[in-house]
Amino acid sequence: PTPYTRASARPAGWQWRIPLQHRTGNGYVYSSAHISDDEAAATLLGHLDGVPMGEPRLLRFTTGVRRQAWNRNVVALGLAGGFLEPLESTSIYMIQSGIARLLNLLPRRDFSPLLIERYNAQSRFEYEHIRDFLILHYHATERDDTPFWNQCRTMSIPPQLADNIRLFRDSGRFFRDGEEMFATPSWVQVMLGQRIAPQSYHPLVDQMPDAELAGFMASVSHVVASCVEVMPAHQAFIDRCCTAPAMVA
Repeated sequence: PTPYTRASARPAGWQWRIPLQHRTGNGYVYSSAHISDDEAAATLLGHLDGVPMGEPRLLRFTTGVRRQAWNRNVVALGLAGGFLEPLESTSIYMIQSGIARLLNLLPRRDFSPLLIERYNAQSRFEYEHIRDFLILHYHATERDDTPFWNQCRTMSIPPQLADNIRLFRDSGRFFRDGEEMFATPSWVQVMLGQRIAPQSYHPLVDQMPDAELAGFMASVSHVVASCVEVMPAHQAFIDRCCTAPAMVA
């Protein structure tokens, strides 16, 4: 099986392909304002590697977050607290981070409003920064072949995201804000991948001689190659460590 998930842009959204041991999961996340449900189903079925195991199941969602994740003696965790489209598969992380945050701020019987206020502020911080990272994937597109991608390319974006793009385009810099989920490598990969090219670079780069840089990169390449050499192949690892029970027809 292919050892990775594939995300492919489509006329009104994107399609995922996730190889599993007993099937390959496929889905199409699309804007219903730009394509009909029947057209979306046809697009999905037209890009499968094999015969579908069933008819597509339609799921609708509204993105957003609760004004208060913690209200009085109730805490909304995971999908109960908000929903962000699944391009970066953040739902499980949000459950885990919500639980960790609750343990950090676990109250006594008085339900201190200070603890609740801090929990809600941290929760909103997390949602907003993930939201910005997701928007980056859409907004930094060069596509102009469909109304959906034209809207994404020209839409207004949060000021914080706009500042991050301007800073990176200016000098290739990005600064992670506290404990936001996505770190510098993730942001840099998406911006470079979407051809947001820095106009300059950090001046300290010029202090490293070319030969020293080449040696460093060669050592990194050697470490990667050495690790790959001793690792089992994808299927061999599955067979040894996590073979799924056979499916019963």
